[in-house]
This record gives sequence, structure tokens and C-alpha cells, in this order.
Amino acid sequence: MKNLRLSLMLLSLVWLTFSCSDDDPDPDVSQSFGGLEGEYIRLAMMAGSDQMMVMNPRTEQTTFTVNEPLTDGARYYLSPTGRYLVSVERAQNQTRFFDAGIVNHTDHGHEYAALWLETTVSSSTPTHYSATGDDIVLFNDGDGSIVHIEESRLEFAGYQPSVIPMPNQTQHHGATVRLDNGLFAVTFQHDTVTQDPLPQIVKLVDAQGEVQVDNEDVRVGRIHGNSSNGRVALFGSTDGLIAAYNDRAIALIPNVEGLNAESGNWIGTVRGHDNLDVFYGWARAQGLFRIDPASQSMTRFYEGDDVKSFFFSEDGTYLILHKTDDELVVYDAASGNEMTQEVIAIAPDAAYENARKEAPTELERLRLMEEPERVLTASSEFLYILEPSQTEINILRLSDLSTVKTMTLDAPVDVIIRVGFHRKENVAW
Repeated sequence: MKNLRLSLMLLSLVWLTFSCSDDDPDPDVSQSFGGLEGEYIRLAMMAGSDQMMVMNPRTEQTTFTVNEPLTDGARYYLSPTGRYLVSVERAQNQTRFFDAGIVNHTDHGHEYAALWLETTVSSSTPTHYSATGDDIVLFNDGDGSIVHIEESRLEFAGYQPSVIPMPNQTQHHGATVRLDNGLFAVTFQHDTVTQDPLPQIVKLVDAQGEVQVDNEDVRVGRIHGNSSNGRVALFGSTDGLIAAYNDRAIALIPNVEGLNAESGNWIGTVRGHDNLDVFYGWARAQGLFRIDPASQSMTRFYEGDDVKSFFFSEDGTYLILHKTDDELVVYDAASGNEMTQEVIAIAPDAAYENARKEAPTELERLRLMEEPERVLTASSEFLYILEPSQTEINILRLSDLSTVKTMTLDAPVDVIIRVGFHRKENVAW
């Protein structure tokens, strides 16, 4: 009997030792994530000057590695379906496309080999990017023309996106979007302005570059930044938000208290999402504002000069604010109500930080505010964070910023971007 009791005690001790070991991952965390994240969610990762990788976060396996030169200074934007990274190469006067290989057919998906497309668009200083639905548009600062890309046609050999010249257009730092009515909302400089690199008015233009709507009553001091959900387009300005609607109306949503034409005090960055009816704007010295184009009103929901960036989750449910001290704040994107906040260890983006500190002009500061995040990215339910070591990616649940999983990489990376798509029916908890 004594031997039996001793054996049972030893077995219990062994069980406790292994179950409490710090080296053992929590099985509820490590084994659950693969079933929670979307089947077709991937991470595109960049390392050095010539390596693009695609990783499946559910399995932590790098599925494709593409070793081709990455253009210095390029900005990478995610296409609406999550299939392509659009490489806007301003200094090289061109735009290229990286195909992550994840094809969204709404009710199902496919995965093919990742690669750089042969398609390249040549245009004069492509700069401002906007996308909604199937349409990707770029404004060319060099001559005021625009580029129109139909995402669904990019996969076809021989497809060449359109470069649309604008009659009576001038060289300036402008912006454009495409509305669901088929017209493009495009910035123009007023005839009386000759020295300012920024525009003053917005016109509605057709696919041939012909002006269809020109409301001279809506003229502002300076315009920068815009976004669209297809139904309405918003442009930031010194005097308020210019709204261009599907019914061809153009109106001004006036500034609220705290906003004015002084440097840093006007909304120069606007973000929207196809699934939302509201937009969010950023004034560098004032904070973030929620804008409702239907009621032509705006309200400040975050006050401070410490905004580093802000962006949406994949489906537009969450708005994520990244502050300069690496505090993250998550909001309900429809209402603007705060949900949770946490200070998180995040890899520094040295190139961005140095450029921001050294920006010599208001225009350069405004351009940097448009930069997409390079070390944070989100799916519908999860936030991926490149940690300071650049060899680990921390995955947090967006609803409460709790850690779900940490992935260890074989080598450091510089940039992470969520690609692919998430079907809601795949998630069950």
C-alpha cells in the first residue's frame, strides 16, 4: 500500500511539473488560432532590398519567397480584394503590382504562386492612391493626369490600365477617386493660383477626361488627402471637407472648432472604408475627427498631437489608432466609440520616423501622413504587430487587444502587410 501511495505521489508531481512549465505553450492559445483566422489570410513580408515573402499565419509556414529587387522609396498599398500590393514608385514614374496569389471569389478562394506581374504603368510622378470596389486610381503630380486600374482585369495578360489626361489641368500635388456613378472626383488648381503646389477645387470628370461637374462655389485655400466608399468622396482642406456625391453634387462640410487654415490645424488625411458610411480625418496638431457626409457634419473624437497613424481592420469593423508612444487604441469604426487601449512593443520604422522629423515643408509633412503602416496590419478580427526584434510577430485580438499568439520568424523582416481575405463564416467562437 505504501508503494502504491508513493507511486501515485510521484506521478502527480511529474504531472504538475510538466503542466506548469513556462516552456510549454498554452494549448488553448497555440492550437486555437489556426481555426479562428481566415483560411485565405496571409502576411506579405519584406526583407532587405530584394525579398518578398508570403506567410500563412495559421500554420506559420512561408508559402512563397520572391527574390526580385524592391524599388527604393516605393509605397505599398493593398488592393480592395487583398490580392495585390500596388507599388507606387513616384521617383521612377511607374507603378508595379505584386500578386500575393490569393484569389477572392466571394464564396470561396484559390491560392496560386506569388509573383510580380509583368504589367507596369508609366505615368508622370504617380503619388496619391485611392481604391474602392474594383477600381484603383492614382493621381499623377507631374501633369495632373490620373491612372485608372480595374483590379479584376490585372490577372489577364495584355491588360493595360488607363492613363487619362485632364484638359486644362496643371502640375500639382493632387488626388482623385472613382465614384460608383462612373465619374472621377479630381482636384484642380484654380485659374488664379500659380505658386501653390496644392489644389483649390474638385471637379467631376468622365473616363475621357471631360469635366462633367464644376461647382465654382466650393473653392478652398488648399486641398490635401481624400478617400471614398464609392457612394461619396471626401477631400481634406483648409476650410473643411469637400464632399462629392454620387448624385453629382459637390458641397463643403465646414470646419468645426479647433480647425483652421494654420499649419497642422486642418484635416489633410482622410480615411474611409467601403463598408462604412462615415469617414475619419486627421489634423496633425488637433487629432482625429469623425465625418458624416449624409448630415454634412463632423465631430472630434480624439484630441492630441501624438497621432502616428490610423487605419481600419479588413472589414471596417474596427478603427485602430497608433500613437507616437506606441499606445494602440481600438474604436468601433461605425460609432467612433473607444473599445480598448494598450501600450504595445512595436518595431520602429526608422525610415519613416527620420523622414517625418526632417520634413522641411508642410507639403512633405502632409505626404508623410498619408504613408500606410509598415509594422502593423489587421485582418477582420486580429492585429499583427512586428515586434522590436523584427523576428517576432505578435497577434492580438482586436476586440480587447489580448495576445493570442506570437510567431517567431527565421530571419528579421522590415515590413508586414496583411494580404488575402477573410470570410466571416469561417470564424466560430
